[in-house]
Amino acid sequence: MTWWQFLLFPLAMLFDLVTRLRNQLYDKALIKPFQFETNVIGIGNLSVGGTGKSPMVAYLIELLSDSGYEVSTLSRGYKRSTKGFRIASEKEDAKSLGDEPYMFYRRYGKKTHVAVGEERILAIPELLLHFPQTEVVLLDDIFQHRTVKPSLNILLTTYQQPFYEDFLLPSGRLRESRRGAERADIIIVTKCPGHLSDAEQRRIKDKVSQYADAQVFFTEILYGKPTPFFGKKEVPDDQVVAISGIANGRLFHKEVEARYSVKISHQYGDHHQYTALDVKGIIAELNSKNSLITT
Repeated sequence: MTWWQFLLFPLAMLFDLVTRLRNQLYDKALIKPFQFETNVIGIGNLSVGGTGKSPMVAYLIELLSDSGYEVSTLSRGYKRSTKGFRIASEKEDAKSLGDEPYMFYRRYGKKTHVAVGEERILAIPELLLHFPQTEVVLLDDIFQHRTVKPSLNILLTTYQQPFYEDFLLPSGRLRESRRGAERADIIIVTKCPGHLSDAEQRRIKDKVSQYADAQVFFTEILYGKPTPFFGKKEVPDDQVVAISGIANGRLFHKEVEARYSVKISHQYGDHHQYTALDVKGIIAELNSKNSLITT
């Protein structure tokens, strides 16, 4: 623990007290979560972001739909300009749905129904009313929202900062105690280096087992070739401008730097809403001799 984490530790203890009391209300059934007959898979984390929830939701959409299941996804629609339940359609955009649900709709609109709604316990019945053929509902960022009990709870944690080595806010990035991991049915360690040894996997599983009796799996990121946005066929120029707007863009920028000569990098915040000034600044850095690469 660093000196600044130590100074913030009293606030972290207060945060722990509040979250622990809330969880005990559910654990002791003083507040009863609702469980639907339809299969509900929850994808969440203990930290404040950057564990790879969106890629995991995308992976499950492809896996389940290609296996013949009728899939629907339900998100809160973080930072959207609207309220209440909405179904993704051609009339919607990233502002009205939120950037991630809109991305799912644009990419997987033929494989899944996409909807948003802040109150999951109200939004799921409405989703099933519109799409009664749904066999699986995917809920992202569900772990701390316990009004709905998923059929399967998947917890994500990164190899670089696993939950068992992290601390509660504001000393660390955890939104609740490490013990919250015991609610997970599956724990996936994301962003692992390639060829993770059996010994390292056993070490991580031993650490996880101190907090949860869950199956543990490991994933890594595999980057493909950049996809041309305007139909340009050739690969990007050697010198590039790299831009990210995700919770943790370090691995992305590291990959770009390994492939290209990077003129300049911009790491914006998660779900960053680009302003006209942002765009003007980016355009000013581009010319006919370089390309722009973004997430």
